[in-house]
Amino acid sequence: MTETTEEKQSASPWVVESAPPGYWWMVGALVAMASAAMLLHESASWALDLTTWLGSVVNIRAYSCDAHSLGLVFGYAITQVNGSRFRRLMGNGLFWTVFFVVQFANVLAYYALMGAAGLEMPIVFVQFVGGASGAAFFVAVSQIASSVSPRLFVTTVVAVVALTTFIVQGLFSMLEATAPLMASALLHLALVAAAGACFLRGASPQSCFREGYGTDRFVAIRSQEEGRVAPYMRLFLIVGVYAAVFGFLHVIPLALPLGVVARVTSFLVGAVIALALFAVTLRGGRSAEVSVIWNRFYRFVFPIVTVAALLGPLTNSTEFLPALIMQACALYYFDALLAMACYVISRAINAAPFQVFARAFLIRSIGFLLGNMVGSFVYEHVTLDTAAFSVIGATVFVLLCLVTFNMNSERYAKTVWGLLPHEDPRGRYERDLDERCDSLAARFALTERETEVLRLLARGKRPKEISDTLVVSVATVRSHVHAIYTKADVHSAEELQRLISE
Repeated sequence: MTETTEEKQSASPWVVESAPPGYWWMVGALVAMASAAMLLHESASWALDLTTWLGSVVNIRAYSCDAHSLGLVFGYAITQVNGSRFRRLMGNGLFWTVFFVVQFANVLAYYALMGAAGLEMPIVFVQFVGGASGAAFFVAVSQIASSVSPRLFVTTVVAVVALTTFIVQGLFSMLEATAPLMASALLHLALVAAAGACFLRGASPQSCFREGYGTDRFVAIRSQEEGRVAPYMRLFLIVGVYAAVFGFLHVIPLALPLGVVARVTSFLVGAVIALALFAVTLRGGRSAEVSVIWNRFYRFVFPIVTVAALLGPLTNSTEFLPALIMQACALYYFDALLAMACYVISRAINAAPFQVFARAFLIRSIGFLLGNMVGSFVYEHVTLDTAAFSVIGATVFVLLCLVTFNMNSERYAKTVWGLLPHEDPRGRYERDLDERCDSLAARFALTERETEVLRLLARGKRPKEISDTLVVSVATVRSHVHAIYTKADVHSAEELQRLISE
């Protein structure tokens, strides 16, 4: 049989698949909102330095950075206090109206404070609000991950990180150096407006965002205890320690003679390398297993961040650029891989994505905040010469070795880190059915789309119902069904069901 266009796309790892209704509008809203929140922090980092507060000279830049990190922690945590209430808020128009009004007010307050003298400390509160609201919005939008394939999710991660980095580190960094403050303020407000407009389009009644929060198919998360330390606690420890290292390394360059251009260049180059590495190592979303994600983690994140730390003493006199590029590369790759891991885990245990994303990035933010605080202490009290950088590099290497290679991580990753869904008999039946379909798909070399069709056929769905579910034509569904029958050497729905039941 001649391959259909969709089958050819499914076989190619680089083709972007069609997205469900409203998906790209929500991605656009996420890019704009994340850029607006990050820009508050980056702009403050570019502009702030030492100031006098309560009669003492303080490093207001460090306070601002810690407030942003604390805001992230608060934003991720508040979404998990009451999951059912959070889900109800997602469909509440009044809540979203207030949310975006607060964003406008926060940006206006930031630029008003930046234009006045002696008001640096209130900027710290602005950073907290920006971090918290950005984190909460990220968690809210993460629910749309339930509606897409691994390949499309990989594409989405690359698009979000690339666009956000270009906007914040590219466009606005140039404005920071050349344009008046009013121009930056207007464009910053335009970002918030764009986020609101995209969200309004993406949250229409028939969108994947509304469908994601309206479905009851997700189950609560529970964990399987094993020994003194549960597997999921080992995962949290690994994520937290790596994030703490990134938070520490984020502060240390403040002690070096680093200009804005050099800092921005290192972020942009690091992001390009990280996203290229991410796209290649997870090409086409084929690595949609927790154990494979962990393999990518220790094979790439560990060596890159370790080398970044060890390069410190060698680059002390050259604006720290080689180490900063590798540090940025490791951080971007780490965040992208963490997002992919959340997506894979939520699918594996049939949990709501917003729950998994919020908990993982909460641990990441707590670790980053603690690393920030330790880094600020070192920055204030230690002379960062070649010997100090050597000690820092060696400490990072030993610490990461301990948490990366001494946790039985490979084994725990294969069991989804001990995370299990609360399953009723119906849920167990559905999971067993999917596992049998996946086994047949591997046995007969079915494509990803054919596997999805097989799962729906196993549930007794007819071509029209499958067409509505997958948002493809009935003719395309029939073509996939014919391909499944041919590869499995069956001639009727009854024979296929017997094959699945064997």
